[in-house]
Amino acid sequence: MKRTSWSSETLLVISMIIIAVPVIWLVITSFNAPREIISRGFEFSMSNYVRLFEGDSAIGAQIGNSLIIAVSTTVFTMAIAALAGYSLSSLGWSRTTTGILLGISALIQLIPPMTLVPGLYVVLQQFGILNSLPGLIILNVLFNLPFATLMLKVYFDALPDSIREAGLVDGASEQRVFWSLVLPLVKPGLAAVGIYVLIMAWNEFLMGLTMTTGGDQAPITVGIASLVQPQAITYGPMAALGSLTVVPIIILAIIANKQIVAGLTGGAVKG
Repeated sequence: MKRTSWSSETLLVISMIIIAVPVIWLVITSFNAPREIISRGFEFSMSNYVRLFEGDSAIGAQIGNSLIIAVSTTVFTMAIAALAGYSLSSLGWSRTTTGILLGISALIQLIPPMTLVPGLYVVLQQFGILNSLPGLIILNVLFNLPFATLMLKVYFDALPDSIREAGLVDGASEQRVFWSLVLPLVKPGLAAVGIYVLIMAWNEFLMGLTMTTGGDQAPITVGIASLVQPQAITYGPMAALGSLTVVPIIILAIIANKQIVAGLTGGAVKG
């Protein structure tokens, strides 16, 4: 038993090192002077961050765009997924209907997003929301909603049926049972799925690249890619922008660690 524990801890430490080293290297590089990056030395400098926002740079606007897209996508996705997951779990849908809906939701996750780009491009163009934040928010909700619904259904399934039945017997409406009794009990699940959706929306690149013309309308992921140019790759500013993009998400995950762990294990066993 001790050997198993020691082996597991060793593997965990190695995994953490493998994950942490690139992030630490990224942050250190972002504070290194450009000439020292090439010569593999180190000289503390904020010049890489200054270069990101100097002149008519669109980086500030792109960071704001990504924040709006990520937060809006998370709010809309979680609101719809919570209602859909509860409905599929508790409101008496037949197994055939539930199976078909869940099967379609799972199938959507397997479709390569690139194959949907031409059709989605035309649809957004016809509705006049191409190259806009509402268009990107809708697309992010579309791609994240199936997974969020599947996961939240699992958490709702894990709750004892007696909770809902007791609320209905006491005279509460279905809406009151959902908001006051059921939803508070799946907060860890909501946190875990919500953070996943937030990270996916924050990191989304393909739709931001193909559905916008870049510049002030693009998310930050497109801004990072724009630093790779035919003439040169600006490693310093790219590291600085990568740090601004990655570190906040890591901090968020650390802060919400307890909720994530509880959410990942909360739907495992039905009480």
